[in-house]
Amino acid sequence: MSVRCSACRARRDWLLINHGRNAWIVCRCSNQWLEPEISRADFDALIAVPDRKTYPSVEQGLAALGFDGAFTGTYLD
Repeated sequence: MSVRCSACRARRDWLLINHGRNAWIVCRCSNQWLEPEISRADFDALIAVPDRKTYPSVEQGLAALGFDGAFTGTYLD
């Protein structure tokens, strides 16, 4: 099944955020949505990086990674 951002119709280059038992997807246009199909175990399996970076707040992480809307319409290949 193909998934697209409901705001800009992008199909890729998303950020996954785990908050408690929920997984959120954030698009480069800053649109975000809860993804009930991704469990905590699925998230941990996808993001199995031992030295992953953490940020003081979600907002600071979104800005640092370019998911605050600054790169709307830009895709990284």
